[in-house]
Amino acid sequence: AGAIAYYLGELFVAASKTCDNPHIAEISEQKDVAARYDETADSFDSEVGMSEWLIGINKNRAQLAAGCHGHVLEVSCGTGRNLGYYDVSAGGRVDSLTLLDLSAPMIDVCKKKWEALYSDYKKPGWFNSRVVLKPDLKIRFATISALEEMPLAPTDYPKKYDTIIQTMGLCSTDKPKELLENLVRHLDTSNPDARILLLEHGRSYREWLNKVLDNSAQKHAELHGCWFNRDIGAIVEEAAEKTGLEVSRQRRKHLGTTWLFELKPKVVAE
Repeated sequence: AGAIAYYLGELFVAASKTCDNPHIAEISEQKDVAARYDETADSFDSEVGMSEWLIGINKNRAQLAAGCHGHVLEVSCGTGRNLGYYDVSAGGRVDSLTLLDLSAPMIDVCKKKWEALYSDYKKPGWFNSRVVLKPDLKIRFATISALEEMPLAPTDYPKKYDTIIQTMGLCSTDKPKELLENLVRHLDTSNPDARILLLEHGRSYREWLNKVLDNSAQKHAELHGCWFNRDIGAIVEEAAEKTGLEVSRQRRKHLGTTWLFELKPKVVAE
């Protein structure tokens, strides 16, 4: 009870005070803090694990990953918090999985997590279970920015991806719109079933909560490497309109601060 009272008190203080920078929600006013992830890679899972489980983010990750099919690209993969949710078993829907992140320490943690989940040798557990991977599954890791030219899909021409997924990535780049536009360039838009799947956090539909986010955004960004007060909906809609995609599905949770999107190639009427 004491912890809850303290948390509510912090919210009240944040909502009551005036933000020092009235433009703090504008991307141009937000400095690049992505390098913070190099410092937090080893402790990242322990820092966010409990909170993500409590508010259902793990479930959201599982739902999003279940929609991935064909040749899959995950950008801003971080420590690999979506690993374990992809359908990579024998007969599964995923043919290849390419995981990218700007942070080399994050990629190192991600690789180790993959090996722990899907290594050839599994120590006996209560159920002595073992995941049988798809025999020809291709798995790749790379340290690279999602703003740059990314690895081609390991398939035939046009060597583009059937599914591109990103979770909690638009908050940690200083060019979120450009990042989304680059994802579209790597998506096989000739495939009507191609999808971009996003799980993000940003502004609420409650102004009092937006005030809390704005007042604590600077400190949060410096500590965790992400700006959680961005208008994610506007960013995604603008990028979709510019690239010829459409938002086929959008959901919001946690007073609108958690955003889930599905984008697909726009159908052109003949």
